[in-house]
Amino acid sequence: MSDGGAKRELADRIRELRHAVGYSQERLAALIGFQRAYLSQAESGRTVPSENLIDALDAALDAGGELRTLRAQAWQQQRTRRHSTPGPQRGRGEEPTNRRRILQASALAAAADVAADLYHRITAAEPDRLTLDELEADLDEIAATYTTVPHAVAAPRVIDGWRQVETALDRRTSASTHARLTLLGGQFAYYLGRVAFNTGDMRSARRFATLAEHHAAESGEPVLCASIAALRSSIAYWTGRHQQALGHLLAARPYDHPYTRARMAAYEARTYAALGDMEAAVQALNRMEAAAGDHPPRPGSTPVGEAEVGMFRAGVALAMGDGIAAERWSLASTDAYGMTAGTFCTEEQAHARLSLSIAYLRRPNPEPDTAATIGVQVLETLAAHPTHTVALKARRLAGFFQPAHRQIPAVREYSALVRGMPVAALTSGDEP
Repeated sequence: MSDGGAKRELADRIRELRHAVGYSQERLAALIGFQRAYLSQAESGRTVPSENLIDALDAALDAGGELRTLRAQAWQQQRTRRHSTPGPQRGRGEEPTNRRRILQASALAAAADVAADLYHRITAAEPDRLTLDELEADLDEIAATYTTVPHAVAAPRVIDGWRQVETALDRRTSASTHARLTLLGGQFAYYLGRVAFNTGDMRSARRFATLAEHHAAESGEPVLCASIAALRSSIAYWTGRHQQALGHLLAARPYDHPYTRARMAAYEARTYAALGDMEAAVQALNRMEAAAGDHPPRPGSTPVGEAEVGMFRAGVALAMGDGIAAERWSLASTDAYGMTAGTFCTEEQAHARLSLSIAYLRRPNPEPDTAATIGVQVLETLAAHPTHTVALKARRLAGFFQPAHRQIPAVREYSALVRGMPVAALTSGDEP
């Protein structure tokens, strides 16, 4: 095979198939939902493309599995080259006794040979700087889009990056590369835990959170450490383990950071409210609001802005039985989400609207028609962006309608939609 090997053959075949159907790189990239840069790199033959990209290309170019086969060959060839080590050099006719004497006399030279071989293996095994840069860029893009795209869309990209990083961490690398990989491994594992949590798979969420904690403990990066604690707290909170949820948050206080400070306080507030400590809940809400602000997205928890402040305050107000305050804060939150031009957290906007529905039912003169209409709109959004905590709260809203409300068309429609939802895998928590 040529010097480029299977990677070159794969790259050439991608280009041939693309030309055969008359696609430009831009058009094909748009068709499969990847950036053009990834397609360009795949056709360069410099690296082995990701499985997700090749799967998409194989389907779009009607390759019948050919590209998947070539990619597997390229990957195996790359692994073989990275892990192969030259055999010991032996002279012709060398007697065992002479070999022993030579080794004894030149132990230092032999050790130097081993050192040279080890260096070559380390440098050949570790990913290059461009690969690490692109993995970090992937995480930046995931952080920027995670709350606005369906989890089924986000998951494959997160899984692909996580596999690349963990494969690299299994090899011996330089200290600086290992440090970057460790942080990347923690961040990708965190997002996988978050995807699992958002889709209701709490067992997987705990496993990924544990792996992320392992990497975070080594990296010590405060945003990652706090974000994992927030994820751990959410898992405990939404499964009814409120004291445990609070413990995760308090244990993470040494990792205080402006980016995560408001969300950590918000999670404390909802947990204190669930535990019945309303004074502590109000204090935490005030700390949340003082720390809230606009932050450029980065890998980790989603920052708390004006809309999220209203959403969390509404949830705690409902836990306190203050329907008037809950309605006021829910309206403020939904108005603020309406000003964000679609860049908001779909999950938390849904929580704000469901809190508003519950507040309408807690009025002295309830408005079940309005509450149910809002609920139907939320469930329509949920169909496109399935999120487990929203589904749980939607079921909770259904329980607030009185028997007399069942004759209202909107209430009947909402109740029917809720009955048609998949059965929840968790015990419901309280307000977010």
